[in-house]
Amino acid sequence: MYNSVLVRYGEIAVKSERVRHRMEKALLNSIKYRLKSRGLTGFKIKRERGRIFIIAKEVERIALLLTKVFGIVSVSPAIEINNSIDKIVSCSLSLVKNHIGKFTRFAVRARRIKSYQLTSKDIERIVGEAILKNITNLKVDLENPDYTLYIEVRKEKAYIFDRVLSGVGGLPYGVEGKVVALVSGGVDSAVASWLVMKRGCEIIPIYYDMGEYYSSEARERAMKVINWLREWVPKEDFKVYWVNLGAIHKTLGDIKQRYRCLICKSLMYKIAELICKAEDCKAIVTGESIGQVASQTLDNLHYLSGLVTVPVIRPVVGLDKEEIISLGRRLNVFEIAGKDVGKCKLVPKYPVTRITTETIKYLDELKLNDLAEVAFKKARIMKL
Repeated sequence: MYNSVLVRYGEIAVKSERVRHRMEKALLNSIKYRLKSRGLTGFKIKRERGRIFIIAKEVERIALLLTKVFGIVSVSPAIEINNSIDKIVSCSLSLVKNHIGKFTRFAVRARRIKSYQLTSKDIERIVGEAILKNITNLKVDLENPDYTLYIEVRKEKAYIFDRVLSGVGGLPYGVEGKVVALVSGGVDSAVASWLVMKRGCEIIPIYYDMGEYYSSEARERAMKVINWLREWVPKEDFKVYWVNLGAIHKTLGDIKQRYRCLICKSLMYKIAELICKAEDCKAIVTGESIGQVASQTLDNLHYLSGLVTVPVIRPVVGLDKEEIISLGRRLNVFEIAGKDVGKCKLVPKYPVTRITTETIKYLDELKLNDLAEVAFKKARIMKL
């Protein structure tokens, strides 16, 4: 019965006129890319303030695809009709008869533009009375219905539906500019990257390949997570930097092992800043959480942030591991990112957790800026 998809967006609607227009345009582009990249054609998109309507044949498939578009709060497969009350009543009866099943308690929820001749309550009453008159074994229950019929009346059309599919909300992808994201393949960095994407950031992932010091499974896991992130990207180009950090560690020679993790993280930050500037990005994104591991003590995070001149965004900084895993499960990435791939062979038994004057002096002597430049210049750029 459905011939359209009703698309709702949230915070975009409360932006200033200029910003809202820009973001609506970005959202429309995201929708078009999402549908066309999945082989869908022949659809028509209409936009009214606060709503987008897609007229198409494969309505159910389109609705599901759009639940993974940043900026969309919810979608509903709907029946588009002219907005006469007679048509609304007849269409409502048809939908209820087809979908009511074993339900016994129903409610009608209506919204309409202010210029419409009937109020929302009038529409609910008229349609509700028609349902009671024409369909047996039903009763009205406005508090706890097991079936809800929705009616949305616009200027020329009305939309009848009985399902609301939740989207991810947020802002359209890319409207806030570009960032580089440190993606290890673990759940923390996967969730952190997704969260900034939800807030309108376009990401350029960086993976630091530890070579012989880590397992091949770690590289495979990272690639799967990057491909998972790519599924959320509503544009043709998706660039990934693959940095051979293992080779840089080989050149370090005989160093004090307790500084190894801090040195590694310092290099990651410095390389990320170089990529950030090369790609005209506005920030570095990491999956760090305060106190989760030795390199993420507040002391170490403070030191690392001071190594770069661009902002560092840590979306999961205040979450514990279980909270991050819970979000990863909801996003269906934990089954990938949560895979055990072993541990880095360079991790010392007693890593440094507190920055001292001695620590800073020692790290400065290693000339990490030069090593970061080498790694940056040799980085492999992939386009997915």
